Amino acid sequence: MLEVFKVPHDVDLRDFTRALWQLKINHRVLFEQAQILVVDDPRNAQRVLEMFNYWQQHGKLSDQVMADLSVLKQADSKDKKSSLEHIMQLPVVFLLLLSSAGLSLWVDFGENIEALRYLTVTDFVNEGNRLKYTSIDYNFESMQLWRFISPIFVHFNLTHIVFNSLWIWIVGSVIERQHRSIALLLIVLFSGIASNVAQFIVSGPIFGGLSGVVYAIIGYAWLWDKLRSDKLSVVSNALMMFMIFWLVLGYSGLLSQLGFGNMANTAHLVGLISGLLCVPSIILIKKISSA
Repeated sequence: MLEVFKVPHDVDLRDFTRALWQLKINHRVLFEQAQILVVDDPRNAQRVLEMFNYWQQHGKLSDQVMADLSVLKQADSKDKKSSLEHIMQLPVVFLLLLSSAGLSLWVDFGENIEALRYLTVTDFVNEGNRLKYTSIDYNFESMQLWRFISPIFVHFNLTHIVFNSLWIWIVGSVIERQHRSIALLLIVLFSGIASNVAQFIVSGPIFGGLSGVVYAIIGYAWLWDKLRSDKLSVVSNALMMFMIFWLVLGYSGLLSQLGFGNMANTAHLVGLISGLLCVPSIILIKKISSA
């Protein structure tokens, strides 16, 4: 609740508050040393104060003023609706962001080992100083097929998830708007599964993050612009060169020495290759669907 104004007790606010209810502006009048009008939504405070000043000067709110205010309220409703529509236009992007945030918190950024075991590529146990884990084949035998994709949602620190989420929002949202949700979903599934399996073969099951998918969508957007006239215009040559430079730094071991932790370099590389491979595939799908 936000205070808008105070008036003495002898001021009759009934007509004014009736107008506020007519405009569906939620408010309350508190009776303390003075009458205090407060509103639920802080965004309404300035508008209500302007209405009150007009009401004090003219003794009432004219029909024209009420009509104008009704139009403003309708515009606010449309803005809220447009925000909802905006979310509905990007279901894959929001699913990635919300799932990553929720599951990373669930595993306490990797500290909750029992929870983490459900989301790694294969199940694992620590026996002494040895890490034992099941094979990829066991995922099929036990029908634990979610494990092929679930590691992309697990992040091990706040910087990691914020960095990846920003790229998903910046690049992923452009792909989803212009190429539709199905295209982005195909890129995410293909690159996520491929990078997870490749990283597992190299390092075992303890890894995670959207980085492989990030490399995939950046590679996809960059190559698309090289091959097509209907450009996405979201990934420049400079950005692509930086991402490749970052990949090389990861393989050099320098990033680990600088305190960035163990990098899932194989997932990054395979993610990038997967994104590049998705371009001709989606071009072909577009041609077939439009034929």
